[in-house]
Amino acid sequence: MSWGRCKARGDRCRNPLAYGMGVCRYHGARKPETINRGANHPQYRHGGEALEAKAERHQMSVLFHEPKNLMFALDMVALGSTRTRGRKPRPC
Repeated sequence: MSWGRCKARGDRCRNPLAYGMGVCRYHGARKPETINRGANHPQYRHGGEALEAKAERHQMSVLFHEPKNLMFALDMVALGSTRTRGRKPRPC
């Protein structure tokens, strides 16, 4: 068991540390067995997006923008019309 005082930011509350953590129970200390870790945590992000899926999505966005780019290159659009806003995909 850790003996000491709460280390919460701001004014120190001077309550004793709880459950071997750095803060007291009023400032968020919880029993270690109740804390969800890894994939069990509701805000868990694995970050493992497949590179194949990313490349396929990029190819589809390029494919959808090609006809519009061709129309602008051949002056087939009316005067005063502008290109769509936002970032355009680079052709591969």
